Amino acid sequence: MESGTYDLERGKEDFVYWFYSEGPRGRIRKMVRFQPTPELGRNAFNLAFGDFDESTGKINDLAISNNSDHLRVLHTVAEVILDFICFWPKAIIKIEGSTSSRTRLYQMGISTFWHEIGREFEIYGKVGRDWVPFKKGVNYKAFLIFKKIR
Repeated sequence: MESGTYDLERGKEDFVYWFYSEGPRGRIRKMVRFQPTPELGRNAFNLAFGDFDESTGKINDLAISNNSDHLRVLHTVAEVILDFICFWPKAIIKIEGSTSSRTRLYQMGISTFWHEIGREFEIYGKVGRDWVPFKKGVNYKAFLIFKKIR
């Protein structure tokens, strides 16, 4: 059973994080980058995530690692979001998979941990052109997550 998270490294840029996936396919460098997304609002960021491609210096968000650690990787990305929100408490983070199956994987993760996530965060899902409050059992195209105002 997978558990825990990988050690994080914050990049020199404010919006970049690194970690390594470790499994049967070796040690694979992962990258998470928060990209300002002004069309969604002043504090909005798109979360880009995937394998780091050493040859291009960019994220490959279509890579399939198959390193038998997907839950640990998702938990680590969740830790990245929590760390980022510590620095940007008013951030609105857009999460959308590079494929519909990846978006579905994110949705399953949100649904699985909805009880814990829902205490601290608001999550909206995109249905058609509309952003609606997240509910289990509804298929979404993307997600917005932000810290609840107390």
